[in-house]
Amino acid sequence: GNFKSPMVIRVASGGYLQGGGVYHSQSGVNLFTHLPGLHVVMPANSVDAAGLLRTAIRCDDPVIFLEHKHLYRQPHGKAPYPGQDYTIPLGKARLHREGEDITIVTYGATVRRSELAARELEKEGVSVEILDLRSLSPWDHEAVAASVKKTNRCLVVYEDNISFGFGAEISAWVADHLFDWLDAPVGRVAAIDTPVPYQPDSEDFVLPQSEDVAIELRRLLEY
Repeated sequence: GNFKSPMVIRVASGGYLQGGGVYHSQSGVNLFTHLPGLHVVMPANSVDAAGLLRTAIRCDDPVIFLEHKHLYRQPHGKAPYPGQDYTIPLGKARLHREGEDITIVTYGATVRRSELAARELEKEGVSVEILDLRSLSPWDHEAVAASVKKTNRCLVVYEDNISFGFGAEISAWVADHLFDWLDAPVGRVAAIDTPVPYQPDSEDFVLPQSEDVAIELRRLLEY
């Protein structure tokens, strides 16, 4: 119980690179979250990156700090510098968007795609809540439970392959622990079970897009 292993490993991860292919566009989150003892985080914006990195550096346990390559280039993730003492606790999700009708649980680059889908559904009178986990191991069970108990529907959006991906664990936990509050099955939107191809149109087909999220939101709302 007294053993310490303070280490931060920064890992460039993720797709949506338009030509990264199998060697540069795979997500692989589940490879790290499957290992007991590792903390795993994946920020979706610059403020969370700053706060989580400071927390990771001060942690006495090893932390895998996943940096989504696509988000390096995106202006929507920019924000004013939060200050040198700004930190974010591990295991605490961020309420990205408040809603009443359905909850999306997501992280990384799929936060933005979920946001675009939520805006589209808003035109149809649907209020979508979005939780950005940002910390994947541990992840915020309490925040997910509170949101699902409010909206009674849950969609998990993640970039891993849909089979054996990290989002499958979230889906299973929601189904096991929140069944009495659900008005529809837990939905999932994720990558197709195939390596990410080089060809840009094929990459877009394999990885989850905002249109895929919107389609699944409508299906769950009509259940």
